[in-house]
Amino acid sequence: MTLEITLRRPLLPPLFIQTGNEKPRKAHWLGDKEPARAPQKPEQGGRSGGPSREREARGYRDLASITLGEVRNVYKFFEKQLTPGPHQAWVGTNHFCMFTLSQNDKEHPPAIFGRVSACHPSDGYVQNIQEMELSFPQKDAPPATILLRAKDILLPPQGNMQGYCIRVKFLASREDIADFAGYENLFLDKGFIPDFSTGYIDLLELRETEKDDYPWLYVVGSRWFASIPESVQPEIREKLAKLIQWNKLIFDYHPERLAGEIRTLNRELGYKAGFTDLFLIEPENPEQTLRIVSSTFEKIFQQPMK
Repeated sequence: MTLEITLRRPLLPPLFIQTGNEKPRKAHWLGDKEPARAPQKPEQGGRSGGPSREREARGYRDLASITLGEVRNVYKFFEKQLTPGPHQAWVGTNHFCMFTLSQNDKEHPPAIFGRVSACHPSDGYVQNIQEMELSFPQKDAPPATILLRAKDILLPPQGNMQGYCIRVKFLASREDIADFAGYENLFLDKGFIPDFSTGYIDLLELRETEKDDYPWLYVVGSRWFASIPESVQPEIREKLAKLIQWNKLIFDYHPERLAGEIRTLNRELGYKAGFTDLFLIEPENPEQTLRIVSSTFEKIFQQPMK
């Protein structure tokens, strides 16, 4: 599969990779920095040990080193890309979560937000989780890992807990939607919720002043584009090019079985491997689409926030 990546992490308001098939061409990822060391708390009473030092030695960032402002900024950065998960108080690997923290330790913030990377026991309701690892994005370094234990979380109804998934916008024909029927749980396991649309009016109404509100991830079906009236297609081409200019990531869903008269988005937009800087990824089935979307988002997530 040919891969051409041009990515800059968008700076979201308060509160990406275009490719084709066969071999990778080149990839551009920003922010290849070593993780920042967790701030070390002053030792008390001349002691060289303690829970904070033990957590740091295990590779965890101490909750006490995280400020409420950091939590707020991380949530604001991802807020426009999130959609609530389907199950209340459900903790799932790859899902984003906001937890109210118990105030047993007055030094840590009252709440924490991050992406679940592991939990014990396995995925389930927050009341049943004994330990979990939360990936906490950082401004100048890759995400830090935070260890949360059951005693750290103030459980509902006394505390609040909300799970989120990343939304993936699908511009799809009805045939495309039928192809993805039954794959909802596979997307959910990876932390995504597909948002299907067969229309094109929303795309025509794109506004630059609202570009940060639009999804980072788009899957656009070749059949969807072919279904658009020819009189509107030139404007739709311009809008897709505008999304790319705004660093949105577009994947062209183009099943191999499609008839020859249905062109790929690469052909519609004038992209060609070896001749243009951009070349859209062309997944051919739902499994491949999920794999590409998931691996791409993982690379995005591991970069420092910009």
